[in-house]
Amino acid sequence: MKALIVLTLLLIGSWSAVAQLRDLPRNYWDNLEDFTMKNKFDPETQNFTRLPKFGNKLIRLDGKKIYLQGYIIPADLTKGRMTLSKFSYSSCYFCGAAGPETVIEIVAPNPIIYRMDKPIILEGILRINRTTEEREYDPFRLLYILEEATYYSGK
Repeated sequence: MKALIVLTLLLIGSWSAVAQLRDLPRNYWDNLEDFTMKNKFDPETQNFTRLPKFGNKLIRLDGKKIYLQGYIIPADLTKGRMTLSKFSYSSCYFCGAAGPETVIEIVAPNPIIYRMDKPIILEGILRINRTTEEREYDPFRLLYILEEATYYSGK
């Protein structure tokens, strides 16, 4: 009888976990792959610079709310700068195991509390690091910035 109760509780827990996964918002990591890098000659420095060229699908997301599940990677804790990585710390972009489309800079109104190698879901406004009428491409920032980043609340 005890085994039947334990089995029932495990099944209920499993169904609950599946229901929670089903209710998660769309994860936008695959959209961030819509770019190429182009070489551009800079006459001032007499060097070639690599600049991103973003696809139309990605440009349409610029300024829109997105959701990303990933791992927090601290960049500069003295200034509160962090990134969200598609992969855990051991295989992230900064370790040379992934591309620049797998990390996004986080700009959050409130501190993001995290644990290393524990995934979280963030929501925020996607900003593509590109030249537009309002802003200039910044080579000292990542390709993507998640502004107004907060924990995904499930609503």
